[in-house]
Amino acid sequence: SSEVNGAETAMTVNINEADAETLAAMLDGVGLKKAMAIIAYRDEHGPFYLAEELTAVKGIGAGTVVKNTARIITAQ
Repeated sequence: SSEVNGAETAMTVNINEADAETLAAMLDGVGLKKAMAIIAYRDEHGPFYLAEELTAVKGIGAGTVVKNTARIITAQ
C-alpha cells in the first residue's frame, strides 16, 4: 500500500456525505458558501456519481473540480 499513516485516506472527502464545514476545509477553492451550495444541490438532485458533476453547482467550475479530483470520492 502507498498509504503513509493513513494520510491518503484523510485527504479524501465523500461529497455525498460530508457536511459544509468538511467540504470547505477539504476542497481547494471551495469556501463555506460554495460548500453549502454543494449540499443544497445534493439535497435537491440526489447523490453525485462523478466528481465532474460538481460543475452543475453554481460557483463550482471545471478548474475547481480538476484541482480536487484526487480528493473527491462519491462511493455510497
